[in-house]
Amino acid sequence: MLGLKANQQTAKQASFSLVESYARRQHFRRMANTLLAEKDDILADLGYERQSIMVALNLPLRTDAVKYLEQHHRV
Repeated sequence: MLGLKANQQTAKQASFSLVESYARRQHFRRMANTLLAEKDDILADLGYERQSIMVALNLPLRTDAVKYLEQHHRV
């Protein structure tokens, strides 16, 4: 019986993590779409490239797209 409880808790944590990942990605998509609506010169002033944003949008769900953009941010 103890093993069953541990498995249920693990399943709940995994599903929460998936839901949390999905919510973060949806938030990122809204932000990215706002950036993609801008002209390339404005994106360059902000330190972003359109290609980097597009790559971040296509990353796997469990990968943090915000961290990816921070790593590819030009100063």
